[in-house]
Amino acid sequence: MIPRRPIRRPVVASRSRLAALLVGLLLLAAGAPVAGVGATEPSAIGPAGVLRPSIQYEEALAHANDQIDFAPGGRVSIPFTPRPEDDWTVGGGSPRALPAGRLSGQSIRAAVAAERSAPGARLGRAAPPVTPGRTAPAAVLDSPIFDPGSAVIADLAAAIDPGGLRREVFGFLPYWELSDSSTTLDWGTLSTIAYFGVGAAADGSLQIQNSDGSTTVGWSGWTSSKMTEVIQTAHANGTRVVLTIQSFAWNSSGVTRQKALLGDPAARANLARQIAAAVRDRGADGVNLDFEPIVSTYADEFTSLVGAIRTELDAIAPGYQLTFDTTGWIGNYPIEAATAPGGADAIVIMGYDYKGSSSGTAGSVAPLGGPAYDIADTLAAYVSRIPASKVILGVPYYGRAWSTATSELNSATTSAAQYGSSVAVLYETAVELAATNGRRYDPVEGVAWTAYTRENCSATYGCVTGWRQTYFDDAESLAAKYDLVNQYDLRGAGIWALGYDGSRPELYAVIKAKFITDTVPPVISASSISAAAFSPNGDGRLDATTVRLTVSGLTRYGWRVEPYFDSIAGPPVTEGGLDGTAAEFTWDGRAADGSIVPDGPYLVTVWAGDASDNRAQDQKVVTVDSQFPALTASTTPLSISPNGDRRFDVTTLAMVAGEPVTGRARVLDSNGAAVRTWKFAGVTDGSWAWDGTDAAGKTVADGIYSFRLDGLDLAGNGTVQVTPVLVDRTIGNITWERSWFKPKLGQKDRLSLKLTRAATVSVSIYQGKTLVRRVWIDKSLAAGTWAWSWNGRNGHRELVEPGIYTASVTATSPVGVSRLTRTVTVKAP
Repeated sequence: MIPRRPIRRPVVASRSRLAALLVGLLLLAAGAPVAGVGATEPSAIGPAGVLRPSIQYEEALAHANDQIDFAPGGRVSIPFTPRPEDDWTVGGGSPRALPAGRLSGQSIRAAVAAERSAPGARLGRAAPPVTPGRTAPAAVLDSPIFDPGSAVIADLAAAIDPGGLRREVFGFLPYWELSDSSTTLDWGTLSTIAYFGVGAAADGSLQIQNSDGSTTVGWSGWTSSKMTEVIQTAHANGTRVVLTIQSFAWNSSGVTRQKALLGDPAARANLARQIAAAVRDRGADGVNLDFEPIVSTYADEFTSLVGAIRTELDAIAPGYQLTFDTTGWIGNYPIEAATAPGGADAIVIMGYDYKGSSSGTAGSVAPLGGPAYDIADTLAAYVSRIPASKVILGVPYYGRAWSTATSELNSATTSAAQYGSSVAVLYETAVELAATNGRRYDPVEGVAWTAYTRENCSATYGCVTGWRQTYFDDAESLAAKYDLVNQYDLRGAGIWALGYDGSRPELYAVIKAKFITDTVPPVISASSISAAAFSPNGDGRLDATTVRLTVSGLTRYGWRVEPYFDSIAGPPVTEGGLDGTAAEFTWDGRAADGSIVPDGPYLVTVWAGDASDNRAQDQKVVTVDSQFPALTASTTPLSISPNGDRRFDVTTLAMVAGEPVTGRARVLDSNGAAVRTWKFAGVTDGSWAWDGTDAAGKTVADGIYSFRLDGLDLAGNGTVQVTPVLVDRTIGNITWERSWFKPKLGQKDRLSLKLTRAATVSVSIYQGKTLVRRVWIDKSLAAGTWAWSWNGRNGHRELVEPGIYTASVTATSPVGVSRLTRTVTVKAP
């Protein structure tokens, strides 16, 4: 622990903000855009690719000329050794031990000075690979990056778990915070410290010396006694320390420098060697690349650089961590290629700077939600392209203040020249402002904020008083972001920057609460069941049902099945749990003893638990049903004569079921081949008109056909019903000569019958269902037309009463028995 600094002045992002303004003015004079010091700035970060210079760039610019007296440090003698209980393996295998430091800070500086003084020399010669069990050549032993311990074979693993951390907590430690004796580092909640940082020159050299030959402040801090103390203490606590290498392309000179570096294979190789030397000599544990943004069309070259650095680090000892930073909008960052095998272990999303000094409205620099592009949009974009285990979400330990038109939430901003410019505000300052002026909270953007009045004096406008608003992330808003990290099952969270929280303990407490003693259950984003009813009868059809949950962050899942009659759950029939990352339970309808349960409804509960045993669950009601459905089939009429006379040309095929069934209705010929097919789903009745044609519309031949129903209920129980249907055109047609006649006036009517084949024919006259007269009984007739005259008398030779009468003709032939009817009206005189 390091003691605490005094409270900083409000609305000042760092103690060297004046230096930032001076540097910015110089760059503006040269035509370079600099955010926050008068440059024209994009209004938002979003999917269209609109970006603004990051806080990391602004702060590096502000502190580039800091005069900090860093005394050189000793050798790092304590190597990184993960704790035995460290088993967090997101993104790789278990963490491995790494070599201690090769040289002291003093020796590293001296070696640099000596090597730089040699004509044409470059820092960081690559050591030839050393084969385990063999003695290295003498020349290699003199290399500043060689250590016999580096020949240890180890699996690559970039993540560690100090103090039971379930996520990576990646904190940037800028050299201007390293120099402050009050900076506090809580080792129980930090997995990785990224020293920030050292620049990369156009030729791939680390920016170690200034133009006057003096040591740059970044390199001075890296080799300082303070950094030795940090690395030693970190390693003693199982925390990694990595070096951040910077290449900013936010202005023309930065673009030119980055193009030269990435575009030249020799420069990339030189930078990879120098990074490996700096990491190995210091006894550090990896490197973080802060290239922002990647110059257009140079994504492939950046991927090549990442691969070269991995190769150089692996030549020393596999197990070094390699990450790179990206902006909230992915842009042209090659996140898939650069995190593929042989590349980086993870990326650190700079999840901030969504609003800047020239924003038209005040609000969060890292909005969790809202109408514009936000953190949720950012994470959704990233995890759709690379695994969540490779994503670290950076969060801000700072906020931003604006002059505003009103005191209302998200007020429009006002003239910076008249009322005061927008500035970044460190957490320790922002929380004091909120305590003084009243803390408010916006649940939409997930940000704390406060409003107050302030007087601003200038030569142009004099002294004016206006509203001032400051938005910042505090314990509540950071907790919401960490919940999102857990929900997405990300690798972890990053912090810009360590030390910005002052002596206050609450931000470290939030990390502990969310990543060590987490009480937030996993989030079930989707759930499904394969069948709401099933029949465990072993017929291979719906014998079981499967419940699936889509859950992030689970380490264990389980199930419970209970009878569920009248919406009341009974004693479980089976339950259990398994370790795993996919919550899926298949129930075959059996109880714990292996017996098949009785038919009826059951409540299936599937739960998912995270590493802290927080649980989320979903429940489904399923029905076990082993009973076959009741199903009947009918045809009306039983026979048809599809000859186009519109008489008995069509039959109605019908079904009735006792419960919803799914299946098909078919007309089959005598060989069992389907003539027509209709499908049905989830119905209890249905009917289909068949006109004696096949699927192509062609009339079928005379013969006996079958109407067949195949139905399955919701549980997959099946049943079949069959009834015959006759296609018989033996009776071509029957007609009455007149539609009516008057027997009492001596009139007669003539019934004509046409047979298409020889048949035995019966003809009768009915009134309703009452037999009036039998005309022919089983009379053998040849094919042709036959006629009979009716004088209106019944079988007793009595005149019938006026009314409607029906001639019923039945013909029995080799095809079958067909029947046709025709009505006639008997009228009174």
